[in-house]
Amino acid sequence: MLIDTHAHLTDERYGGCGGIIANMKSDNLEKIITVGFDMESSDGAYEIAKNNADVYCAVGFHPCDVKKIKDGDLDRLLEISRSDKCVAIGEIGLDYHYDDTDKRAQKKGLSQMFELVEAADLPAVFHIRDADGDMLAAVKENISKFKKGGVVHCFSGSKETALEYVDMGFYISFTGVITFRNAAKFPDIIRALPKDRILVETDCPFLAPPPHRGELNYPAYVRYQAEKIAEILGVGFDEVEKTTTENAHRLFGF
Repeated sequence: MLIDTHAHLTDERYGGCGGIIANMKSDNLEKIITVGFDMESSDGAYEIAKNNADVYCAVGFHPCDVKKIKDGDLDRLLEISRSDKCVAIGEIGLDYHYDDTDKRAQKKGLSQMFELVEAADLPAVFHIRDADGDMLAAVKENISKFKKGGVVHCFSGSKETALEYVDMGFYISFTGVITFRNAAKFPDIIRALPKDRILVETDCPFLAPPPHRGELNYPAYVRYQAEKIAEILGVGFDEVEKTTTENAHRLFGF
């Protein structure tokens, strides 16, 4: 069975995630990690994880949401991190995609999130968009804080960047983007990576793969990423299923 290592089950477009969770076994899903991006979604992700045996959570502030951090939020996130249903701090990182990005505020928030990773002693889940250089430099400067490693989620960088993260002990996770027609760079990246450092995710409800492109994405669709990786590597689906699931167990400790 597969593990969707990055989903957003708190998204209101699902109208509740009961059906998704009820169908996990029939959808060939062993576990789902539902990920927070601010305080409300982190609390919501924790509630879902706490009440469902095969769902776990990651909590933190997305770089575009660090401006919303209030007094007490970091203490609350640290409290959640002590639960055995919380397996990572994330998603955290840098996102320079928008013209009005406040880079200074994002870097300040990232520093706070790095401190949280160290205090929680959990893996980190990195969100990086159009900020590869600054993020790589920040991680290198703070590498001692990542005793449990982490993952670059929804990887979109270069092969060289991916290998730098792997050399530092991190994992690389792929979404439905690798199945898009314009995803020409990903085969070389995937072939270059050690198999024991590859994860699969949906980032649902975003980035639905063909044949569902443009629709709401679901954890069940993580199989399309696994199928694409098997095709790229010239191996069977079962091998990718086994390897990526073992990798998720190793990183997240469940």
